[in-house]
Amino acid sequence: MRPWASIPRTHTIAFFEHSPPGPPTLPQHDQESGAREQALDLRRDNYRFVYDWPAEVATSSWLPEESEYSKEYERKLLGTYARVFQNFAALAATKVGGGPIMAMASRWAAVAESGSGAVGRSIFTGFRAPAEAAALAVKPDDWRAYGEIFQTWERPDIADRVDDPSSLNDAMAWQRVAGVNPTVLRRCTRLPEGFAVTEAHYRIAMGDGDRLAAAMAEGRLFIADYSALDGLACGVSEGRQKYLAAPRALYAVDRRGRLRSVAVQCGLQPDRYPVVTPADGWHWRMANLCVQVADANHHEASAHLGRTHMVMEAVAVAMKRELAPQHPIAVLLEPHIETTLAINHSAKTSLIAPGGTVDQAFALKIRTFGEVVRDQVSSYSIRHANPAADLAARGLDDREALPEHPYREDVLPVWGALRDHADAYVRLYYAEDAQVQADTELAGFVRALGSRDGGRLHDVPAVATVDDLVGLVTTFLFIATAQHSAVNFPQFRFMGYMPNMAGALFAPVPTAETPNTEAAFSELLPPTKTTNSAVAMVYVLSDLQVTTLGHYGLSAFSDLRVIPLIARFRSALGAIDDAIAERDAARWLPYPYLRPSRILQSIAV
Repeated sequence: MRPWASIPRTHTIAFFEHSPPGPPTLPQHDQESGAREQALDLRRDNYRFVYDWPAEVATSSWLPEESEYSKEYERKLLGTYARVFQNFAALAATKVGGGPIMAMASRWAAVAESGSGAVGRSIFTGFRAPAEAAALAVKPDDWRAYGEIFQTWERPDIADRVDDPSSLNDAMAWQRVAGVNPTVLRRCTRLPEGFAVTEAHYRIAMGDGDRLAAAMAEGRLFIADYSALDGLACGVSEGRQKYLAAPRALYAVDRRGRLRSVAVQCGLQPDRYPVVTPADGWHWRMANLCVQVADANHHEASAHLGRTHMVMEAVAVAMKRELAPQHPIAVLLEPHIETTLAINHSAKTSLIAPGGTVDQAFALKIRTFGEVVRDQVSSYSIRHANPAADLAARGLDDREALPEHPYREDVLPVWGALRDHADAYVRLYYAEDAQVQADTELAGFVRALGSRDGGRLHDVPAVATVDDLVGLVTTFLFIATAQHSAVNFPQFRFMGYMPNMAGALFAPVPTAETPNTEAAFSELLPPTKTTNSAVAMVYVLSDLQVTTLGHYGLSAFSDLRVIPLIARFRSALGAIDDAIAERDAARWLPYPYLRPSRILQSIAV
């Protein structure tokens, strides 16, 4: 069988519609260099950087027609929208006076029935009809009622784990290494000033057979520190003030190698926010919700939107402006930026726009949210955007001290496969370093990535050798594929159930004076309309699987030398997929998000 024979038939149509403009050629070898430069100048008129929203972050000035959603994308999105309608229609049928919920469902159905064009443009519009607001601004009296939203949707497995007091602590620790945001936890070599955890606190969580000092000395102590959120401005949704804690949460690996929750402090002032432990009843549940809400806001602004979507937007526009379509690096990257500008345009004009779902469902004022995105993009080192380097910098590479870390175990083999594929591809066209140095388009691309009038990415490495180029290409392939999928697809599972992870607190951050009651915990959770909008958003983001890593369309590469490289790449990915499936069978919960069969080819949702 030919290596490309298993590529889905739907991709083969593009072979005749969008074939590459001639064989891949470096600019210094192109016999038509004058025409090539003229064509590139015309592309620069079509792709321009602006820095309007998020403020000071590089985005495309508009959405060129060639970067719009494809018909195949919109067809798949129709199916997702239909499933949203079915769930909310079923929910409305269970409610007395369920008309407002049914109105929401009907709007999703209307979009789905409108067909081509409207679907892509309407993604993430959310539920905004003013008539619905009053009826749905109420909050459920009981936190358990948040589970009613799962009618035709499958109830996430994390819901039962956090609802059970005996597994709550395991669920909180698990989400630091296998949840929606694996980018925060780090080894704790000393307690931060003001984080007043004592040996007595530690013994409550870990028992008399362990000590805080021993755990720290042995490298078994870890911290999730959200203190950077302190003092950030929060908004209002459905007439209710929103709140955001700046918690610190301590975790330790016990003698059996399991990561466990030890203590949480919900703010930086220990006299106002005392250390809370598993012995503190509903205060412990509230403290963990504060951690989860902080993690959700960090995830959306940094790990997800900022450091995947916005980074690849800058890469896409710089590539379109500086690399001719027949440049080998452009040919390789093109499938990995497919739909990225379209999905980011939808986000910019609806999801993260003032009044959009992020504005309504997350704690931060939308302008403040944009400022956090800007800061996270501008501080993200492209030079060190390697998962091995990141894990080592956070002290998470020591498998003896932290035996179980699903993100770590799965991401490193995927990075290795991406690196090997990039290396083999790049060396088809660059036999020696001198060819890299003579490539004027490549130099312009690298310059545009980090320049103030270009992509404004931080710490873009110089590219003077073949190895340098392989490293940069691997980084972009990784961000566009594995890293984005790892922070995108868990969203419904973990953020769809508000008692596990809401986007905002809807009562003040708990203090020592907050009643230690179930009712006080319920008060922290969002009103119905906000819940419905947020859960619909994360469902759409988590449901839409439009491409698969390594499954390139027949139109992607005209150089037949690439075909065996793709075959080897897919073989490596298949072996990784099987190995992850085997590991998942023994895990506390499955972690499927880095299985190559679940990784998108590009940031397309």
